[in-house]
Amino acid sequence: MRELRTNQPLTAGSNLSALVRGLVAAVVAGLLGTAIHASLTYAGDIPLVWGVLVAWLLLGLLVYWSVIASGKLWAGAVGFIGCYLVVGSISYFGNDSLILPLQYLQVLPGPTIASLLWMYGMIVPAVISLFAALRVLRKRQR
Repeated sequence: MRELRTNQPLTAGSNLSALVRGLVAAVVAGLLGTAIHASLTYAGDIPLVWGVLVAWLLLGLLVYWSVIASGKLWAGAVGFIGCYLVVGSISYFGNDSLILPLQYLQVLPGPTIASLLWMYGMIVPAVISLFAALRVLRKRQR
């Protein structure tokens, strides 16, 4: 069994494996995040959109994983951009109501707020996880 040297990177992947990791992160986060983002609870008349937080956490973890596992920062960017494309495709081509547009705000305020936060706020966990992964990659190179 080979020993791992301290200066040897933990992962040595090709560009193809980084692309595959990014695409897997995109599809999994896009599908599962869209499925869970509308989970909410009401505190009186105020919707508590906890499903969006879980979907954001899932996206952030998958973007972080794709960067750390491949050793390439662009794999996480592929994961985020791909996730946005998956969610956009679901909202554009879907005949269901997984992603609600702003016009439903008066009728269904909770699910509409959750949809808007998921669709337009997913950049927040993606950027945070990209910066966290960049920090780890820089520490590995030292």
